[in-house]
Amino acid sequence: MENSKIVPIQSVCNAVVYTASITALIDEKYCEINLADVCYRAQIIYSCLIKPAVGDIVMCVLNEEGDYYVSGIVDRKSTQSMVLNFTDDVTLSSSGAINIHSSDSVTLSASESINCLSKKVLHKSDSAVVNYQGLILSGAVVQASYTTIRVFSQMINTISNQVMQKFKNYIRSTDELDQVKAQNMTRRVDGLYSMSSDNTVMLSKKDIKIDAEHIHMG
Repeated sequence: MENSKIVPIQSVCNAVVYTASITALIDEKYCEINLADVCYRAQIIYSCLIKPAVGDIVMCVLNEEGDYYVSGIVDRKSTQSMVLNFTDDVTLSSSGAINIHSSDSVTLSASESINCLSKKVLHKSDSAVVNYQGLILSGAVVQASYTTIRVFSQMINTISNQVMQKFKNYIRSTDELDQVKAQNMTRRVDGLYSMSSDNTVMLSKKDIKIDAEHIHMG
């Protein structure tokens, strides 16, 4: 095959690379650059993930049509934060592990929602603050182990088919009314059962049975 019969699909682009400084940010895709004391409008290329800032020294490409493109940041003299800018949806995928490490802090912020899906989740820290306007917990088993638990609330509602509690010492204090409603109630005390009050009223529609070896009244 002769070389004269080979036709290139696209002509070679004679692009020129310059270094310039950013003087203004127009929007998410365009900025203003200063090149040889002349300002030009430049487009930020799609793969430039770090968002440029005013004063950055950037690498620019001039194509054959006379359009400038910012391809990357060469230097940033100011101490402002670095921003990774994505104009579309982003998916981070790895066949191995993904580690995020920060010597200061990590903040996750979303306007709509944050979803965490995994087979196992581990949260470990010296202290934690959780603040929700509404919280719904659903699962099979909940197990908690703490040295001290304090609960402060205006109202606590507990609904369950069966509740079992076991304490070594149990002290309950009620400032006002303490009311229990049950179909049947049984109390078993191995040692002393003492009840003290200013006034005691016991009402029964049928029988009252008191059985003891000695009964002292009065």
